[in-house]
Amino acid sequence: MTAGRSQQRLSSIEIERLSEVFDTHATVASDGAKYLTPDGFTRAITPALHQQQQSSYSAFFSVADKHASGRVSKDEFLEFQSLLVRHDAASSLSFKAVTQSDSAAAPALGALIGDSLIANYLKSQGQVSYAEFAQLVESVRADRIRQAFAAVDREKTGFIQVDQLVATASEFTPVAVQSTLAERLALVATEGKVGYPTFLAVVSLLSDPTKIAHAAAEVAKAPSQISASEFAATTDILTPLEASVLFTLASGQAGAETATTASITGILDSLHDSLVPAGRKSDVPITHKKPERTLLMELLFQAYNFGVGAIAGGIGATVVYPIDLVKTRMQNQRAAVVGEMMYKNSIDCFKKVIRNEGILGLYRGLGPQLVGVAPEKAIKLTMNDFVRSRMKNKDTGEITFAAELLAGAAAGGSQVVFTNPLEIVKIRLQTQGEMLKDATGLGAKATGTSPAVRRGAITIVKELGLMGLYKGASACLLRDVPFSAIYFPCYSHLKKDLFHEGERELSITDLLLAGAIAGMPAAYFTTPADVIKTRLQVEAKKGETVYTGLMDAARKIYKEEGFKAFFKGGPARILRSSPQFGTTLMCYELIHRMVPFPGEETHKRRDVGEERAREVSSQMALFNASNALRLMHDGNYKFGAMPKTTTA
Repeated sequence: MTAGRSQQRLSSIEIERLSEVFDTHATVASDGAKYLTPDGFTRAITPALHQQQQSSYSAFFSVADKHASGRVSKDEFLEFQSLLVRHDAASSLSFKAVTQSDSAAAPALGALIGDSLIANYLKSQGQVSYAEFAQLVESVRADRIRQAFAAVDREKTGFIQVDQLVATASEFTPVAVQSTLAERLALVATEGKVGYPTFLAVVSLLSDPTKIAHAAAEVAKAPSQISASEFAATTDILTPLEASVLFTLASGQAGAETATTASITGILDSLHDSLVPAGRKSDVPITHKKPERTLLMELLFQAYNFGVGAIAGGIGATVVYPIDLVKTRMQNQRAAVVGEMMYKNSIDCFKKVIRNEGILGLYRGLGPQLVGVAPEKAIKLTMNDFVRSRMKNKDTGEITFAAELLAGAAAGGSQVVFTNPLEIVKIRLQTQGEMLKDATGLGAKATGTSPAVRRGAITIVKELGLMGLYKGASACLLRDVPFSAIYFPCYSHLKKDLFHEGERELSITDLLLAGAIAGMPAAYFTTPADVIKTRLQVEAKKGETVYTGLMDAARKIYKEEGFKAFFKGGPARILRSSPQFGTTLMCYELIHRMVPFPGEETHKRRDVGEERAREVSSQMALFNASNALRLMHDGNYKFGAMPKTTTA
């Protein structure tokens, strides 16, 4: 087998990871070539183990060192690793390790096997092929498993006690006696007892974790929650009883019919933790770090985010604008003024706008809204992403909840410079329909005033002036800062905790629901500030209360209309904000996927999917190497422990 052929068995992810491992532990020769010494080799294949544990894996150095040069090149290292990804890795590695040639297997195998039938065969055969070796070793393994069960089942009932299961199974599986996985093994028992078939299923499943990894890979595109029947239809790697045991261990419930894909792959982590000493991690980084951008590229990236946010914000605003108009008119309605109750509720308002102003009346003020919402949403989304990226842990990529709140608050505060002028113009355009109705109706006839003239956005801006455009800015800050501080952390955690972002690519529905659900508490709890802002920014009609500031508005609203007035339009605000932000964030993420910033797509995909693939690849290599060691030593060999004898 050549290095080129062997590397074809390794995926690009595995080759990249293993190259990093090799470089970390390699020694540089005088001619600049890199190689692994025996010590470097054992550290490279078991980087997370203690030195005492690593020494037992030195038996594999001679397998990798094909030319017996006392050193292992990168190609030889990759070729050795290609053996570890084979389905028969344990038997093929142990065969090569105990024989060093395909013609000397019989003596070495005879030293490991005490079965008289096999011993007699080997004695007369003199040599044995790999195919015969693998078959005989599997026979011996099955016999040892049977003997281990029989030794505990002294009454010959075909059952053992549940408290004996872990101790017996740990002879063949990497299950720590004191672990969550060991506790869950008790759930496979029936009335405190475990039958021989179930015992075989447990040992078969957990002694070869690669079966779990391969089964999990086949259902990787399934929904985060998968049923036992769906699992069975997707993969046939496991027997029905093994699948039943797997679902029980993954869910923590006896006879479970459903489990999450994350909990299934989590079993691999538990088995790996049983091999690796507590608190010890691999000294080889498995996370591919994104290269630092230059100043120019960083500016271009932020401009890209700004543009994507503008497009997404415009789409979101258009979708919910009619709801926003109804919300504004409901909040501006003064209950304390006789004859001012124009609308009974939000639905009544919606109907009357269509009846009096037509369908286009629902989109009154949309033009300025779109002009303003582009920079508003763009700065909010860009600022949140920017602050989050700067406050993440550089090594783990994690961010604290306090940092998430701060990022959201910063995003909300930054948008006010655009939001306030936009809001005041929008609100006056939305409410002038009411004034026009009054001016052309009974009010105008009674007072003898001339009909009011509809004003455009530019006219309103000229009338307000620069300072007038920021009227009510304090209330706008009071609304937007807490809104974003609530919204963005909720959105992030809904994606991660409810929809399992990182384990799979979220669908359009997932993104839409996460954005919409996060908008509900953020919108409702900030309604009082929104009511005050609306009252300060709207143009008061004759006879209406005039507000001079934030506190003045709060006092007068409470005195004249009561506490409930602060939550006027709350339901309409939820109906507007939830779908708007759901649509906006969905579009924002989809545009990033479809039109990624150069180089960003590769890194994002690696962060979500490849990091886990690299981690599983590392785990599988250790599992297979450990299985090979188990086959090389007597039946008392346990995972992670020094064998009684060491074969070089």
